Amino acid sequence: MKTKNNIFYLLVIGIGLLIALGGFLVSNFTGSFEAENWIYRGLWISELAGFFMLFLNGTFIETRYFRILKAIIAIIIIGALFKIMHWNYGDLILTIGFVGVIITYFFSFLKKPIKKRLDYLKLAWVIVTYIGGILRFLHVISDEYQILTSALV
Repeated sequence: MKTKNNIFYLLVIGIGLLIALGGFLVSNFTGSFEAENWIYRGLWISELAGFFMLFLNGTFIETRYFRILKAIIAIIIIGALFKIMHWNYGDLILTIGFVGVIITYFFSFLKKPIKKRLDYLKLAWVIVTYIGGILRFLHVISDEYQILTSALV
Protein backbone atom coordinates (compact mmCIF):
# COMPACT_ATOMS: atom_id res chain seq x y z
CA MET A 1 0.00 0.00 0.00
CA LYS A 2 2.81 2.42 0.81
CA THR A 3 4.38 1.83 -2.61
CA LYS A 4 1.26 3.06 -4.44
CA ASN A 5 1.07 6.11 -2.20
CA ASN A 6 4.77 6.82 -2.74
CA ILE A 7 4.36 6.61 -6.51
CA PHE A 8 1.43 9.03 -6.34
CA TYR A 9 3.36 11.50 -4.19
CA LEU A 10 6.45 11.22 -6.38
CA LEU A 11 4.27 11.91 -9.43
CA VAL A 12 2.77 15.01 -7.78
CA ILE A 13 6.24 16.18 -6.75
CA GLY A 14 7.44 15.73 -10.34
CA ILE A 15 4.46 17.67 -11.72
CA GLY A 16 5.09 20.49 -9.25
CA LEU A 17 8.74 20.66 -10.22
CA LEU A 18 7.81 20.72 -13.92
CA ILE A 19 5.42 23.61 -13.25
CA ALA A 20 8.19 25.45 -11.39
CA LEU A 21 10.69 24.76 -14.16
CA GLY A 22 8.23 25.95 -16.81
CA GLY A 23 7.60 29.13 -14.83
CA PHE A 24 11.34 29.66 -14.42
CA LEU A 25 11.99 29.27 -18.15
CA VAL A 26 9.10 31.53 -19.16
CA SER A 27 10.09 34.21 -16.65
CA ASN A 28 13.71 34.20 -17.82
CA PHE A 29 12.95 34.31 -21.53
CA THR A 30 9.94 36.64 -21.51
CA GLY A 31 10.39 38.67 -18.34
CA SER A 32 6.78 37.98 -17.35
CA PHE A 33 6.02 38.61 -13.69
CA GLU A 34 3.07 36.21 -13.78
CA ALA A 35 5.44 33.38 -14.70
CA GLU A 36 7.30 33.92 -11.43
CA ASN A 37 4.10 33.07 -9.58
CA TRP A 38 4.11 29.69 -11.32
CA ILE A 39 7.56 29.01 -9.89
CA TYR A 40 6.23 29.45 -6.36
CA ARG A 41 3.05 27.49 -7.11
CA GLY A 42 5.03 24.57 -8.50
CA LEU A 43 7.43 24.58 -5.56
CA TRP A 44 4.49 24.76 -3.16
CA ILE A 45 2.83 21.74 -4.79
CA SER A 46 6.08 19.76 -4.61
CA GLU A 47 6.76 20.78 -1.03
CA LEU A 48 3.26 19.92 0.14
CA ALA A 49 3.33 16.50 -1.53
CA GLY A 50 6.79 15.85 -0.08
CA PHE A 51 5.58 16.85 3.37
CA PHE A 52 2.64 14.44 3.19
CA MET A 53 4.89 11.67 1.89
CA LEU A 54 7.31 12.14 4.80
CA PHE A 55 4.54 12.53 7.36
CA LEU A 56 2.43 9.55 6.35
CA ASN A 57 5.36 7.15 5.87
CA GLY A 58 7.03 8.09 9.13
CA THR A 59 6.45 6.85 12.66
CA PHE A 60 6.00 10.27 14.26
CA ILE A 61 2.20 9.87 14.36
CA GLU A 62 2.54 6.89 16.68
CA THR A 63 4.54 8.74 19.36
CA ARG A 64 3.46 10.85 22.31
CA TYR A 65 5.17 13.80 20.68
CA PHE A 66 2.41 13.86 18.09
CA ARG A 67 -0.13 14.68 20.81
CA ILE A 68 2.11 17.49 22.02
CA LEU A 69 2.40 18.71 18.44
CA LYS A 70 -1.40 18.89 18.15
CA ALA A 71 -1.48 21.33 21.08
CA ILE A 72 1.31 23.38 19.53
CA ILE A 73 -0.56 23.54 16.23
CA ALA A 74 -3.54 24.91 18.16
CA ILE A 75 -1.24 27.63 19.51
CA ILE A 76 -0.11 28.42 15.96
CA ILE A 77 -3.74 28.69 14.81
CA ILE A 78 -4.51 31.05 17.70
CA GLY A 79 -1.43 33.11 16.80
CA ALA A 80 -2.57 33.27 13.18
CA LEU A 81 -5.97 34.48 14.36
CA PHE A 82 -4.30 37.20 16.44
CA LYS A 83 -2.18 38.18 13.44
CA ILE A 84 -5.16 38.30 11.05
CA MET A 85 -7.19 40.38 13.49
CA HIS A 86 -4.20 42.69 14.11
CA TRP A 87 -4.37 42.06 17.84
CA ASN A 88 -1.36 42.44 20.10
CA TYR A 89 1.06 39.52 20.61
CA GLY A 90 0.19 37.73 17.35
CA ASP A 91 3.84 37.59 16.31
CA LEU A 92 4.87 36.38 19.75
CA ILE A 93 2.28 33.57 19.81
CA LEU A 94 3.26 32.44 16.30
CA THR A 95 6.94 32.49 17.23
CA ILE A 96 6.28 30.45 20.37
CA GLY A 97 4.29 27.94 18.31
CA PHE A 98 6.95 27.59 15.63
CA VAL A 99 9.74 27.21 18.17
CA GLY A 100 7.57 24.64 19.96
CA VAL A 101 7.29 22.58 16.78
CA ILE A 102 11.06 22.65 16.33
CA ILE A 103 11.72 21.63 19.94
CA THR A 104 9.08 18.88 19.90
CA TYR A 105 10.42 17.35 16.70
CA PHE A 106 13.99 17.67 17.96
CA PHE A 107 13.20 15.74 21.15
CA SER A 108 11.32 13.15 19.11
CA PHE A 109 14.43 12.82 16.93
CA LEU A 110 16.65 12.36 19.98
CA LYS A 111 14.45 9.54 21.30
CA LYS A 112 14.86 7.47 18.13
CA PRO A 113 17.13 4.50 18.81
CA ILE A 114 18.33 4.23 15.21
CA LYS A 115 18.80 7.39 13.19
CA LYS A 116 19.03 7.07 9.42
CA ARG A 117 20.03 9.65 6.85
CA LEU A 118 16.36 10.40 6.12
CA ASP A 119 15.80 11.19 9.81
CA TYR A 120 18.55 13.80 9.70
CA LEU A 121 17.06 15.28 6.53
CA LYS A 122 13.61 15.46 8.13
CA LEU A 123 15.07 17.23 11.14
CA ALA A 124 16.91 19.69 8.91
CA TRP A 125 13.74 20.31 6.90
CA VAL A 126 11.65 20.98 10.02
CA ILE A 127 14.25 23.38 11.41
CA VAL A 128 14.72 25.29 8.14
CA THR A 129 10.99 25.43 7.42
CA TYR A 130 9.92 26.73 10.80
CA ILE A 131 12.81 29.13 11.26
CA GLY A 132 12.02 30.42 7.77
CA GLY A 133 8.39 30.78 8.83
CA ILE A 134 9.38 32.75 11.92
CA LEU A 135 11.63 35.04 9.91
CA ARG A 136 8.95 35.57 7.24
CA PHE A 137 6.23 36.42 9.77
CA LEU A 138 8.55 38.86 11.49
CA HIS A 139 9.43 40.37 8.08
CA VAL A 140 13.15 39.71 8.54
CA ILE A 141 13.47 37.87 5.22
CA SER A 142 11.36 37.89 2.06
CA ASP A 143 9.24 35.07 0.68
CA GLU A 144 11.95 34.27 -1.87
CA TYR A 145 13.78 32.17 0.72
CA GLN A 146 11.04 29.55 0.42
CA ILE A 147 13.28 27.83 -2.10
CA LEU A 148 15.50 26.61 0.76
CA THR A 149 12.73 24.47 2.23
CA SER A 150 11.62 23.29 -1.21
CA ALA A 151 15.16 22.22 -2.07
CA LEU A 152 15.42 20.20 1.15
CA VAL A 153 12.13 18.40 0.53
